[in-house]
Amino acid sequence: MNDDARQLQQLLKIGMARAGRPPAALPAPLDVLLPHDATAVPEGALWLSLGALDLWERSGYVAPDHPAVTPAPAAPDTLRPCPPRAQAVLALLLRGLHPAGLEAEWLRLLHRYGGCLPAHMLPKLLDAATRQPALRPPLLPVLGERGHWLARLQAEWNWAVDTDADAAPWETGTPDQRVAALRDWRARDPQMALAALAAAWSSEPPDQRAALLAALAVGLGPDDETFLEAALDDRRKEVRAAAQRVLARLPGSRLAQRMEGRLLPLLRLESDRIELTLPAALDAAMRRDGIGAAPHHGLGEKAGWIVDMLAAVDPHVWERQFGRTPRACLELAGHSEFAAVFVRGWALAAQRQDDVRAWLRDFLIWSAGARPSLREAVPDSLFDVAAAHIAQDDALFDALAGKWIGDGFPMRLLTRLAAGAPHAWSADMSLRALERLRTSMLPLPDMGHPWLVRQMLSSLALALDPAATVAQEDDLRAAWQPDADWTNAVDAFFDLARLRHEMTLSFQEPA
Repeated sequence: MNDDARQLQQLLKIGMARAGRPPAALPAPLDVLLPHDATAVPEGALWLSLGALDLWERSGYVAPDHPAVTPAPAAPDTLRPCPPRAQAVLALLLRGLHPAGLEAEWLRLLHRYGGCLPAHMLPKLLDAATRQPALRPPLLPVLGERGHWLARLQAEWNWAVDTDADAAPWETGTPDQRVAALRDWRARDPQMALAALAAAWSSEPPDQRAALLAALAVGLGPDDETFLEAALDDRRKEVRAAAQRVLARLPGSRLAQRMEGRLLPLLRLESDRIELTLPAALDAAMRRDGIGAAPHHGLGEKAGWIVDMLAAVDPHVWERQFGRTPRACLELAGHSEFAAVFVRGWALAAQRQDDVRAWLRDFLIWSAGARPSLREAVPDSLFDVAAAHIAQDDALFDALAGKWIGDGFPMRLLTRLAAGAPHAWSADMSLRALERLRTSMLPLPDMGHPWLVRQMLSSLALALDPAATVAQEDDLRAAWQPDADWTNAVDAFFDLARLRHEMTLSFQEPA
């Protein structure tokens, strides 16, 4: 805004009556545009002048005379072209009428095919992945040379630029770009990335420090412990909390050893249960390690302190301490007065460690038979973590052998395992699930938990092997014989399975 426009805006705010003077004449050549009698009505002259200046500023701008810079063309793509039939399926998915997870599945199929995205679909996919970061991992391998070239021309798409040899995103990127750059750097060279973070640490704002600390979970090792321990003394709560969470993921860390040292004197193993003595008080060292930082719903304050301690200790410690398997430890805890405390703390610990598949598996099997009050102590996030690791475990599947429809918990568990599965279930696993569905969902009009059944069908439609599901459609429909209330849910289940089957077949034709 130039000085003339600024003076007119001030007159507009003050009011002509209070200002006691008419607006100044416009400079040439705008002065000839106003009517000769405009000054007779000062208010009219003010509005006409503002309008003339606004139009002049918007239409009269002359771009600086810079030589046009034409970017070098993209290198030729070495990936296979996408088959036309698969392109048609992607165009259908991009209309937004189907579950969001299908785009990621389509991208993984394209990667397995060895192909790259069609050029005309690159902008829409790059925009979608900018809004949905979860879409980026399956998109990056199929962008091709043209996709990476295009990402360099749009600032919002910089996350897709290859940063292997370029430190610019870390040095000058946005906060989100810098966190992403640090994660990538940690995956390639953890020590160099840690050194870069340590060098920039004192100049980072508090909220950014917390986000950057979380990135140290990638490539986490003993060499990171000293830096993380120092972050426990940060003045900001969110930074301390981030350091506590990352340290809890490091097996054998000093934080875990301190927690274990606090817990062992409070525990006593009886023949069929674990006795617990609650701590007397919360001291400064406990607060530094994150104990009591947040309440735990449904538990007392001191019981919550025990949960915080358990959550920071590797669950394998308790197998050695009690000489029992994870499931046997959970059975012991189930007989304790503080059963919910042990269940909550061990569940949080099992989510944070990388090598606790046995604990995750036994937790789910145990949960299927536990009393409802203890099931509520298991955080929902445990099931989401387990889905990525053990969704196709036969023993877990057999633990749900009862009628799925008779109990809401097995349905919720199955729904979470299906929704969180990173890949489609195997054909064998899918056939077993379909057979269980066939026998469990009879008759459809009389079964309980109708909304849970709909939710379960929606999740299973995205996890089951599509070919196996389509092959069983006639038998399942004949067995279920849904009435009008269930027709839509069953039709949606099979429609989604057929779409996924078509998506798979579309990559089996020549490009």
